[in-house]
Amino acid sequence: MLMPAIALLLWLYTFFNSPVSFSSDLSMAGPLGRLLAFSVSAKPVISSVLACGIILLYGYFLVQINGSLLFLQTRSQMPQFFYIVIAGGLFWLRYLSPAMMATLFVIIMIARIFQSFKKDKLTYHFLDAGIFLSIAVLIYYPAVFFFPVLLIALFLFRNTVWQEWFYPWIGFFLPALFWGSYLFLTDQPLNLIGEELRNAFVSSGRAYDFSAVQLAYYGYLALLVVIGSFHMIRTIGMQNIQSRVFFIFFFWLFVLSLITMIINASAAQVTIYIGGISLAYLLSYYFSSCKNNRFNNLLLFIMIAGIILVAVDEWFNIVPGTYSF
Repeated sequence: MLMPAIALLLWLYTFFNSPVSFSSDLSMAGPLGRLLAFSVSAKPVISSVLACGIILLYGYFLVQINGSLLFLQTRSQMPQFFYIVIAGGLFWLRYLSPAMMATLFVIIMIARIFQSFKKDKLTYHFLDAGIFLSIAVLIYYPAVFFFPVLLIALFLFRNTVWQEWFYPWIGFFLPALFWGSYLFLTDQPLNLIGEELRNAFVSSGRAYDFSAVQLAYYGYLALLVVIGSFHMIRTIGMQNIQSRVFFIFFFWLFVLSLITMIINASAAQVTIYIGGISLAYLLSYYFSSCKNNRFNNLLLFIMIAGIILVAVDEWFNIVPGTYSF
């Protein structure tokens, strides 16, 4: 019950103080994203409740992926904990959005890719992965920037099976083919596909608000990431091959999430939701493999105190001031 309690602590203010006019930014939503998000965009309370449950579910999926492969070298609930605190620390992240929904298919894509590791025979995992990523793009266009991660994974996992290099491309274009068929059957121009995909590169101009406490909170998370990264660099040579390769994959997934935000600053949501996967595993690895000493216990204590402070500040505005970026 600890994980639902942490999520409830972060989401409680949102449940009771949702603005009547709040709606997701649909300017970068694909046809599936508009269809799924439109039904709840005018119901912010329902949107927030669904988002809370979905983030809990995503964290659970991260725990299950590690549980089946043990690349953290131990079973732990920490991936779920860190994913919740990364994805739930900001008010505007706590509503159902196309970026959040697209993340589900990216997580499934990751699971399918990892299942291909050390498979001796020809597999269709990357065909499936391409399909899932394409569905993510049809929900939220900036997900297209994560296509290179399929090729990086192929190089890391399957670089001796040349036939599989065609599978991500085939899988990626299959859902697009269905979309094109739908446009053709409904007498809509096929060039609409290219015009809408350009939205992935066009900023909506939307600014995101941060309180001083939230900035300090994510600044502390950034400090933990730096500490965890140095720990990873120092110990990566002692990990088994599978763990080493998986963390290299997560590194590139995080890099692509940053590139996505650099190309389109309005895609900050997908950067946090998908980049947060890599960070959740990095921090989980650090706290599950480092020594259980006073310093690391203090880091966790400050993390928990930060979660409480973010929640309290939203109710009582302890530190006034809002910053928009």
